[in-house]
Amino acid sequence: MISGVILAGGSNRRMGGSMKALLQLDGKRFIERQLEELSKLCSEIIIVANQPELFEPYLSNQQVNVQIIRDLNPGKGPLAGLQAAMAKARYDELWVVACDMPFASAAAAQLLLELRRDRNRAECEIALPLIAGRLQPLHAIYLRSCKPIIDQLLDEECYRMMALIELASSAVGEESLFVQQEIPLNFIVNVNEPADLEKLQL
Repeated sequence: MISGVILAGGSNRRMGGSMKALLQLDGKRFIERQLEELSKLCSEIIIVANQPELFEPYLSNQQVNVQIIRDLNPGKGPLAGLQAAMAKARYDELWVVACDMPFASAAAAQLLLELRRDRNRAECEIALPLIAGRLQPLHAIYLRSCKPIIDQLLDEECYRMMALIELASSAVGEESLFVQQEIPLNFIVNVNEPADLEKLQL
């Protein structure tokens, strides 16, 4: 059993203040799409959000337990959101996605889980994709055992997700791995500004 985590605590400045998790694509809000996808794999889902009241209307029909929590260190980015989720998660493995990724993929997450659980990688605390030459830490699998590293980074006022990747043991899912399994690579697409959303709606 694993925990699903949706990181939705950002300031949304580049979207003109519009909450990215509540943007719509093909008639569904991002948060609805993600809850549907995460529930295929996760026994609980944690939404990390500093305006929880905005999300409550979308929780009533969920098949799995969903809870909304706040950052322990507000305004410190996704690393702080991950810290809060790890403090609350019931399970050791967490599938983490950013709220601005409308194509989050349970199939991709399952592949990353298998990669992390491979006995040759038994010590790996993170499994993340490498797509188009870039590591993607915001659609990845994390072990709760990473939390002391996150605590230390935040204490040192280091807020970079890649700092965690550099310090923890990681397994990398190459692009070819997803292609072989016929998993669309759009699961890493994120929407930062209105132009990004317009491209998806074309």
